Amino acid sequence: MWTRSLLVSTGNGDATGMNKITGDLTKMAAQVPALFETLSGMNMSELLSKVRGIGDKSPKRQKPPEQLPPADAGKK
Repeated sequence: MWTRSLLVSTGNGDATGMNKITGDLTKMAAQVPALFETLSGMNMSELLSKVRGIGDKSPKRQKPPEQLPPADAGKK
């Protein structure tokens, strides 16, 4: 299912077109941590430290089993 989105960028500044939209998106992205902390009450760095901890608990690889010597290795 596809949806259409329309982004309207108005305001002060000399930028126009894609430069204006890129600048506006950058400003919005910079506000995400403060918005998250306000809405959730959790510090963003605290959340990210928990995510890193979850990623560190990945299952460890087991060593491959020891390979047996070839059947003809003892014959000479």
